[in-house]
Amino acid sequence: MAAPRISLDQWKTLVSVVESGGYAQAASQIHKSQSTLSYAIQKIERLLGVKVFELKGRKAALTDAGHILYVRGKSLVEEGGRLEQAGARCLTGLRAG
Repeated sequence: MAAPRISLDQWKTLVSVVESGGYAQAASQIHKSQSTLSYAIQKIERLLGVKVFELKGRKAALTDAGHILYVRGKSLVEEGGRLEQAGARCLTGLRAG
């Protein structure tokens, strides 16, 4: 199996930008600069060879590919959180036993 080229943090960035309504709002919520977020999205686009956002007037909107990546990325980020919780529960169980 090939190792992922896109980090969980980059997927989390994509999800944050979409759910917060833009780069500025996401930057404020996750305490990173807009340029850091923009770079993460550009890296996803470059690695996958697709555009995630397109300009519609003055707003950036998800492309069809971007929507698919958002949905799958959100699922991945959520699963990462569940995996960490499961690991913490295992450690707690080991300490109790």
